Amino acid sequence: MLEGQRVVVFGGSSGAGLASAKLLASKGAEVIVAGRGAEKLDVKKELGDRASAFAVDGKDVAAVNAFFERVGAFDHLVISAGATNRGGEFVTSITDASFRETFDGKFWVQITAAHAGAKRIKKGGSITFFSGGANRRALKGMVNIAAVNGALDAVVPTLALELAPTRVNAISPGTLRTSYWTGVSDAQQEQIFGHMASILPAGRVGTADDIANAVLFLVTTSYVTGTVLAVDGGLPHAASL
Repeated sequence: MLEGQRVVVFGGSSGAGLASAKLLASKGAEVIVAGRGAEKLDVKKELGDRASAFAVDGKDVAAVNAFFERVGAFDHLVISAGATNRGGEFVTSITDASFRETFDGKFWVQITAAHAGAKRIKKGGSITFFSGGANRRALKGMVNIAAVNGALDAVVPTLALELAPTRVNAISPGTLRTSYWTGVSDAQQEQIFGHMASILPAGRVGTADDIANAVLFLVTTSYVTGTVLAVDGGLPHAASL
C-alpha cells in the first residue's frame, strides 16, 4: 500500500504517534520518526529496519528546520506532537503563562513542523495534524485546550487550498488510553475512562490503534483534503458530561 513512500511522523516516539508509525511501516512505508527525548527513540525495536529516529525539540525552529533539511524529500507528514497541560478553571487556575504554554507546546510545534516540512513533500503527498475534541464539545476546565485544538482545526481548510495538491487534514481524537495520562493515578484513570465509556455512543474510550487506523485512512485516501476527522467515540453526542 505504501511501498516506496517515505513518511515523517513528527511526535512518533509514544502513544498514538508511535502506533501510527508502526502501522504505516507495516504497510510498506519508510518511516522517519521525530521525538523530543532521545531516550524514547529506540524505535528499531518497534518498527524494525523500515524506521529511523531523531531527537528534535519541536519548540526550536532552527532544530526543526535542520531536521527536515536532513530528511529531504518525502511523501507524507503526520504531526502528532503536542504537549499540553490538562487545563483548569479559567479564573482560578489558568494563567496567561499557562495559556501561552498550551499554544507553544501544541499549536506552534505543529505549525512549525508543517511550515518546515511542506516544501519537501512530493506531489500527491499529505499533511495530517492532530487536534482534539475539546473544541467540539464544551468541557469545563478545558478552555486552553479547546482554544488550541480549535486553532489547529481552523488552519486545515485554508492550508488544503494553499498547499494543493498536497492534501491537508487533521485527526481530532477523543479520550484515549495513552501515555497522555501519565502522572494520573491508575484509580483516577479508571474512573475517568469508566465514566467516558458509560456516556459515549461507542461505549468505550479510544486507543492509540484507533487513531493509527484513522491516520492510515487519511494518508492513503487521495480524495480527502481539508477535513477534520473526529475519532472520539461520538463525543459531541454523549448524553452527559
